Amino acid sequence: MNLKAQDGILDHQGRCLTQPFGEWIRATRRSARFVMSILLVPVFFGLGCSTPLVHDELQPDPAVLQREWTRSSKSDWKAGELGAEYSRPVFYQNTLIYGNQSKGVISLYPSLNQIRWRFALEEGVMSPLLVEEDTVFFGGGDGVLYALDAATGRVRWKYLLRNPIVSQPTYSGGRLFVTTSDDTIYALDAGTGEWLWHYRRRSVSQATVLGASQPQVHAGEVIVGLSDGYLVGISEVDGKLKWEKKIHRGQKFTDVDAHPLVASGKIYVPSYDGALVQLDRKTREIGWRVDAGGSNQVIIERDKIYLPSSDGFIYSIQRESGKVNWKFELDQGVPTQLVSTPEALIFGSSHRYLYVLDKATGKGRYRWDVGSGSGFSSAPIADLNSNRLYILSNAGNLYSFAMTFRDQATTPLILNNRYRFFSPI
Repeated sequence: MNLKAQDGILDHQGRCLTQPFGEWIRATRRSARFVMSILLVPVFFGLGCSTPLVHDELQPDPAVLQREWTRSSKSDWKAGELGAEYSRPVFYQNTLIYGNQSKGVISLYPSLNQIRWRFALEEGVMSPLLVEEDTVFFGGGDGVLYALDAATGRVRWKYLLRNPIVSQPTYSGGRLFVTTSDDTIYALDAGTGEWLWHYRRRSVSQATVLGASQPQVHAGEVIVGLSDGYLVGISEVDGKLKWEKKIHRGQKFTDVDAHPLVASGKIYVPSYDGALVQLDRKTREIGWRVDAGGSNQVIIERDKIYLPSSDGFIYSIQRESGKVNWKFELDQGVPTQLVSTPEALIFGSSHRYLYVLDKATGKGRYRWDVGSGSGFSSAPIADLNSNRLYILSNAGNLYSFAMTFRDQATTPLILNNRYRFFSPI
């Protein structure tokens, strides 16, 4: 992966890091208390990220997506500030719940643009949210795993893990499984927060990418990726290691931060700057490998796999053979997790843009610029019943779009007449 632009410096998400005067220091290194990668680069006044755009032909076509409203959560956002918001919104009944690193968790009625409840959290929310059994589960920046009542926002329980939780928890059979930033997997009782077991892996010494793998529970095993390049299978009952398989090749970022998917006896998972691999579920032998890595899970649909890669491309891949059908190059940055509709793939870029692609051909249909100094780390979420799309930007703004390319769906699409902006909450 290229960390440098032609006339500037890009971080691991491909964002421009040029700052006037002096040096810029940013990165991530795993420790017992926090995650930070170390990258020290001298950047001098006058430099800038001037890599030319790839898709000047793409426009924010209102026939594809139409903006409806924006909710801001930051009152002190500064131009050029390099924040990141990882908490993907989730649906609960007729509400939309999302978290951010400045306000905590917010529940709102998206059709009415009204707040239902708020849960203030000084250190903010780091992980994507999970809603199960009328409970919202998430990891806070304070190293605590929270369980809130999805209807009221009241705390049901919380468990101190002491390390940032940057991956989405997994619910299975009344248990909650979560990976912390120091490669520890916990199993808790989802109803009470009681500790059941944990599996701790020795952290790697080299620089790693901010992220952690969401566990996959399958056939009595918890399958999860680790920062040392291994995929492991842990007993769902007692947390004992049952098997391990190294899937990363090379000496750069070894992280396996993506959520592994199991389908038809195969496991599909990418490492960050390595490759997407298909493994046999029983033997763990690699069937095929595509030299494109990533930190987000793939989408599997019938005979196709869609990969948002850390090399700045979206890939369509044949599921059985690993053959690449098409690939789409982003203008800059790396993609978020994908949203799939019957017609399209929708995703954000860490550098400024929201995209819509034709799923069959990989051709771009739409590109919208969120503005300088921002981009997307959190994946979009789509409501196919109302034909609405929601996405949280790195500047802390929640955007609502009408998916106008789906206006022939069974549910009529009623457009708001004018775009609305809501002041910081």
